Amino acid sequence: MQRPVAPQAREFLRQLRQPRQFRIPRPPLDPAQAEWIAAVLDEVAAAEALAEQARAPRGAGTDALLGAAVGIWRALRKLDRQSGALSAADLRQVRRQVHASRQALADDGLEIQEHDGMPFDSGQSLEALVFQDEPGLDREVVLETVRPSVYFRGERIQMGQVIVGRPAPDHPTAPEDGPVPEDTPVPEQSPAPGT
Repeated sequence: MQRPVAPQAREFLRQLRQPRQFRIPRPPLDPAQAEWIAAVLDEVAAAEALAEQARAPRGAGTDALLGAAVGIWRALRKLDRQSGALSAADLRQVRRQVHASRQALADDGLEIQEHDGMPFDSGQSLEALVFQDEPGLDREVVLETVRPSVYFRGERIQMGQVIVGRPAPDHPTAPEDGPVPEDTPVPEQSPAPGT
């Protein structure tokens, strides 16, 4: 009586995992067993290819999502800044549609992160394009997001670009080389030693 195909094939595959000098010689497989092993190996290769595609955060689909996300973000910013050209009803409708599109992307795992007004630290994963002095700031702050950070299913696929405001350097309030007012006392100088 012949043993079922699967157990013999499993034994054969187990032997292939061992170094050549430790393998127990087996008689060659019959055609049905060889066919079954080939099918299993094909399925393993297909599963590995699918797993590799799932691990890769970027691909043709991700690039399209990234383009859509940035386009929606730019449209929303423009609509928020320039609301005078459209009627109020048209503006509300466009804003609602863009927000719905952005929400659909978010539901699929695409997050668009804006950085305006956030404290800035040089250790953050942001690209600072410009640093500019701003009076009234007591620490570095993101003044404007030029390009948002974009995350797809928890992995960053685009680093944000920002303009950073930093505290203006302190300037002395009195002029350094101006005339001294008459009522200002002049400090006395002590005589030099030996005179």
